[in-house]
Amino acid sequence: MLDLKLSVSEVNQIYAELNSVSGFDFGNYAFSFKMRKIILLMHSLKILTVEDLIFRLQNSQHIVSEFVKSMFVSYSEMFRDAEIWNYLQEKILSKLLLKKEVKIHIPYCVTGEELYSLMLLLGLYQSTHVSILVSHPLSENEEIIKNRIFTQKDLKACQKNIEFLDFIKNTEDIFVGHTNQMRINHFFRGELNFEHCDILSQQHIAEFDLVLFRNRLIYYNEDLQTEVLRKISGSLNKGGLLIIGEKETLGQMSGKYKKLKSNLSVYKKKIF
Repeated sequence: MLDLKLSVSEVNQIYAELNSVSGFDFGNYAFSFKMRKIILLMHSLKILTVEDLIFRLQNSQHIVSEFVKSMFVSYSEMFRDAEIWNYLQEKILSKLLLKKEVKIHIPYCVTGEELYSLMLLLGLYQSTHVSILVSHPLSENEEIIKNRIFTQKDLKACQKNIEFLDFIKNTEDIFVGHTNQMRINHFFRGELNFEHCDILSQQHIAEFDLVLFRNRLIYYNEDLQTEVLRKISGSLNKGGLLIIGEKETLGQMSGKYKKLKSNLSVYKKKIF
């Protein structure tokens, strides 16, 4: 790894340029995350100076595209944090599915691991009155998600998670196909919709019963965390459920929710 040391002003300068050439504003992402992404990019391209990186951003749409993609982090495994999925299966879904209509939102989906984990779980219930809205940050994400191919490497990444699941025990129950050309064997019978939209521009008011937004807040600074959580909170029905990452908190929005289990980041929006 190149021994790069960048100042705050240099990092800000690079992201200002990225915003200028791509239209994506990552200014309110966590500084450590932004710094790490720059260093990884410069290392992969063997770029030694900030000036050279900015020049490349100004003259290569491919580099701009790769930089932007790297900022929208994908999940590396299905059923990450298996205890959350067990809790959903044991305590949440059976009650939630008693409703005549159930609406679920994944506000930020890149490659589909979280979505397919949910579809596999919901497929156990064979319910047709569930709709999932998948919002994705880049237009190309939708095709990637719909045509998601899983490799042996992907399978290995989620193997330990599967071992801790109470409702699925074998990878053969999840993946079908040949080596490095596997797809998800789900029985989801509900409705699936896609939306290319930045989370802060979404206009869903008191609409969803469950929102999955896990392991995203850690990439944002405090101001952006609050802004995003306020947006998500407004999209939830009263009594709706919000699931975030195990290392994440609701911060200033915590007063609007009740935590359902002390060791899990599952929250219920308060009615009053």
